[in-house]
Amino acid sequence: MEAKDSLCKRCRKIMVLSAFCVVLLSCASTAAVKENEAAVTPAYPAGNSYRPFTILSAPLTADEKQLLASADALMGTAPGSKVVVNGKTFTLDCIGTVCAIYYQLYIDLAKDFSKYPGNGVKRLYASLKDQKVLHNDRYPRAGDVVFWDNTWDANEDGNKNNDPLTHAGVVISVDEDGTIHYVHSHIKRGIIVEVMNLKKPDSYYGENGKVINNALALGSGISRPVNPEHWLSGDLCNSFGDVLAVRQYYSVASADNDDAYLPDRARIALGN
Repeated sequence: MEAKDSLCKRCRKIMVLSAFCVVLLSCASTAAVKENEAAVTPAYPAGNSYRPFTILSAPLTADEKQLLASADALMGTAPGSKVVVNGKTFTLDCIGTVCAIYYQLYIDLAKDFSKYPGNGVKRLYASLKDQKVLHNDRYPRAGDVVFWDNTWDANEDGNKNNDPLTHAGVVISVDEDGTIHYVHSHIKRGIIVEVMNLKKPDSYYGENGKVINNALALGSGISRPVNPEHWLSGDLCNSFGDVLAVRQYYSVASADNDDAYLPDRARIALGN
């Protein structure tokens, strides 16, 4: 009888141990699955949800390089100038500059403007929204279109805080500290590169006196005694649009069949 009880006790111990091992194996398997999931899940920098590190750190694509060359060809051009890009004439105001930069790649951002109301900035925003490529990442990518609000009193009601989508530009690079360099049409200085930082949108200067946000609201400036409540580029930023993600939607010619697709200063000519 004692031998039988002893055997039963050993059997119970073995059963408990076996069950415990099953639980451990199950936990280990679950942990392994979670570890594998973590290994394939892309990591995003703080403030980003659209693009992960892997994409942000990738070398410039051919399209991105061509966009930068297109923007460079317009640098220093006087505000309101007319340019001819691949046979099409653009006026270098706000949205005209953005469209001209992209048209060097035969990407016609205005191809569906007739579907939407409002100014050119609002129409492009609405088009990219329908294409589902708008985002609010703190770290965009070269070639993204950037949209701003309240850069001027567009509705002329005296309120400088109720004028959405009044200006646009094109991102050309992003520093490690989050300072975004963009090209746009300045009302006085023409086509220039300025900066903004969405990590510190309320600061004109960053560390070591580096300018991280330029004055963007009409009539504002670092040397002015009084500025609007919101006047810095980072503070006025609305969003970005990833045009190159939907390149085919806006394309109007085949790059493979047209050697003019390759950017060249000679193909952007000043109009009369």
